[in-house]
Amino acid sequence: MSGAAQAVILTPLTIAPIDALSFGQITRPTAAGTVVLSPAGAITTTGGVLTSTAIAQTTRRGPGTFAVVGEAGRAFSVDLPTVVILRQGTRNMRLSALRSNWTPGTVFSASRSFALSVGATLNVGANQTTGTYTGTYAVTVTYQ
Repeated sequence: MSGAAQAVILTPLTIAPIDALSFGQITRPTAAGTVVLSPAGAITTTGGVLTSTAIAQTTRRGPGTFAVVGEAGRAFSVDLPTVVILRQGTRNMRLSALRSNWTPGTVFSASRSFALSVGATLNVGANQTTGTYTGTYAVTVTYQ
């Protein structure tokens, strides 16, 4: 009696950043609030934050976008952090509720690619110090 053996080698997953997650320009609020940027690019605000859609923008405003490539027909998952800190000198703001356009059960198409979009909630403090706040966040894509 003999047994069978096999191995399947999959195309490695790759992910390449296209556009940065950018909330655009926001007027410093007198009361704390949030700017919510959806993976589709819709912006809403809460609290004392004035909507950034009311301000003429001189920089790009929109979700973070990535090109994800993998094995055609294979399901995959996307993991994002729960909190990210943006810094400007010793000052910071918190990103929370990071979310993407990926849904459970998504598989790579015949083109082997998926256009991933990431949105988040920016928590802005009352009288937040002016300046440019920056940070990074991890995006993990794995086969299921």
